[in-house]
Amino acid sequence: MSSVDPHWPDSLQALYEQASGAPADAVLASRPQWAEQLADWVRRATLEERERAQMATWARLDMGSRSPGELLFLLAHSGELLWPYSEAPRELLQRLLSRQDQLVQALRGGGQGEALEPLAREVDAELSKVVARYLKRHPDELRRLVSGVRCTFDGRVLCFNDTVAVDVKTLLGSDKRLIGRLDQLRELLPHLREGRDKLVAFIRERAAKIPWRECRDILEEKLFQLVASARSPGELRGFLGCYAHGKREARWCTRAGLLLARNLEEGGAVAVIDNLSEVLVSFEPPVEGLRASLNAVVASLHEDRELARHRRVVDTCWERLVPKAEPGLALVLLWVEERLFRVALRQGAEDAFECRNRARERVRSLPVAEALEWLAEECAELWPRMESEHRPGADELAAWRQEVTRRYAKKPVLRKAAMEFVLWCAPDAAASEAELVTLSLVKTSTDRRLLRRLGDHPSTRVRFRVRAINAWLAAGPESSEPETPATLTGALRHLRSAGALTLGGGRTWLRDRDLEELLLGAFGRVERDFSARYPEHFREDESVLVSRLLEDLKNEVDSIRSDLSILLAQGQPVPLELGFQYRRREEAGQGTEAAEGARPAGVELGFVLTVEVEGFLTTKRAVLVQARKLEQRGEGQWAPNLRLAREQVDAVLGRSESSVCLFLVPPALRAECWMIPARLVRGLMDAQGSLSTVSREGAQRVARSLAQWMTYELLGLWAGDDRPGVLEWAEGRAQGGPDFIVELSVRKNGR
Repeated sequence: MSSVDPHWPDSLQALYEQASGAPADAVLASRPQWAEQLADWVRRATLEERERAQMATWARLDMGSRSPGELLFLLAHSGELLWPYSEAPRELLQRLLSRQDQLVQALRGGGQGEALEPLAREVDAELSKVVARYLKRHPDELRRLVSGVRCTFDGRVLCFNDTVAVDVKTLLGSDKRLIGRLDQLRELLPHLREGRDKLVAFIRERAAKIPWRECRDILEEKLFQLVASARSPGELRGFLGCYAHGKREARWCTRAGLLLARNLEEGGAVAVIDNLSEVLVSFEPPVEGLRASLNAVVASLHEDRELARHRRVVDTCWERLVPKAEPGLALVLLWVEERLFRVALRQGAEDAFECRNRARERVRSLPVAEALEWLAEECAELWPRMESEHRPGADELAAWRQEVTRRYAKKPVLRKAAMEFVLWCAPDAAASEAELVTLSLVKTSTDRRLLRRLGDHPSTRVRFRVRAINAWLAAGPESSEPETPATLTGALRHLRSAGALTLGGGRTWLRDRDLEELLLGAFGRVERDFSARYPEHFREDESVLVSRLLEDLKNEVDSIRSDLSILLAQGQPVPLELGFQYRRREEAGQGTEAAEGARPAGVELGFVLTVEVEGFLTTKRAVLVQARKLEQRGEGQWAPNLRLAREQVDAVLGRSESSVCLFLVPPALRAECWMIPARLVRGLMDAQGSLSTVSREGAQRVARSLAQWMTYELLGLWAGDDRPGVLEWAEGRAQGGPDFIVELSVRKNGR
């Protein structure tokens, strides 16, 4: 309405002047005459005159001091004067009630208090008529019209200031704009003195009758408009409480999660982030909203950015999470807390330890709390290294995976928590480790079903990794692959299935069966001869036995060149040039002489292989070997166990996971030396509960002959470690290297 003081219509001007100029003690007596004249004017007035009268009435009620007669005329006849021709005035009811109080005070001061009660009832009825008429014309302006006035609800009628009543059914009507009108009622909830539960039940009852498919999109936009307008969380809870179906809308949950991730990534308004967090934790079931909130945190967690907003979201998640029901989400939150803790330490935050300890206290009552804290801390330390120049080696990662499996594979609740966590939170640089750990944790059909359900996870990273793992599990180890496998897993399976076939006539990259048979035969002759003569030399020190074995191998390699020339046609180039050299470290020799007479503790060898193919493909790798001999127990009887300390196995495994143990033994089923991976030896010792021995029968069952190992694993490039630190130690360039350094070189020319 305009604040300008317009003129009254000429047909009403005289009546208004008569009313405004009436003495205070005569206004009540004159009122019946005014009412009769005004009713006559209403019957004859045109629309233009009514509009002018309405504008003049509101202009005089809106501001300025008024006489008692003027106030009585304007308020007692407001139903005939205030018609809703223009937009709804802001705080209309509050202003009218303020003028009503002025009228009552003026009349009471003039000594007419006995007639105030019936007059007040008449004025209240007129004000109710005005409000109802405005609401009928402007049904979406309820909050604007009644703002600032206290109200109650008795289940049918809204009562403002205990006097002005509005029937909510009349207000709502039956048209298609019911959603907006329910919103008007919902906005009254924070200001309601009595009957709040009744109004909530009324709104929910009417909202439930709206066809959900028709109103879902409209309500979705309204919800996110509330979120973007930085309204209080209470209004958002009220909105979702009124439209209960929205709490189960997966699309709303997904949209809120995406918006939260974007605001965290771009540093959005804190109020909007709080609203989105509040919306997400209100969804049903609660775990889906919590998972969407955590997904936003995990996707936007960068340690080089300010993380105060992430802290607010994490605190909200902790408030709503029940760790006993969802240990997987508790594990993710513990990992996030570890990341935030490390950032807070670098920034010098005073409450870094307090926040971390508070998070751990939330899960302290769980039986698996210690395992959850361990994995969260391990991953917070390990995964950042995967993306740096200090990336851990393959051996360290294998040991980490084995430890995770040992701690988590026994309990279904831990397997479930760990599978979701590693697939979700592992960075791209650690994707292989995450998938391998997940595969090692899949033990039962229930685990497989869980893995399939993770295919609907809100994280894209989880969905892609789960699809790859499920595809591998569904295909099975014996399935056939296309000629060009599409994945690394498929390529490995393809190589495995093709292992029984020959590639160019051979079983290794040499692609020449004659060469492979020649090498296998040469190494086999040395091995058989050494094993056959072992009963004669077993009392010798292990270093002497190893020296004899290496010398025989060197001589046999030297004779291979003449054997190759026999196989080749006249003038044909030699396809393979093989070199074999070994040397003994001087420190090792001196130490052996100084310790003469003491029982030998084994010999360490470092095999260093250099391969060059056609002058442009090269590789260099090392294999660490721990050699031990079998001792005799009595005359003609061999000991049932091989003496080998567990510390020796752990030491060689600590340097390289591809290490091997060489056992020098007399002929048993066959005359050969036994080669067993050090990890398998460690497993045999654990299985028999021994700290210093390995069962001879157990070793024989899993061992491979020295000739086969050298031909198909060492020269076939299936064994070895190419890390610089391992190569440096195996070549004797580092302090405390192996006792013997064996250097092999293979140069393969063109066809």
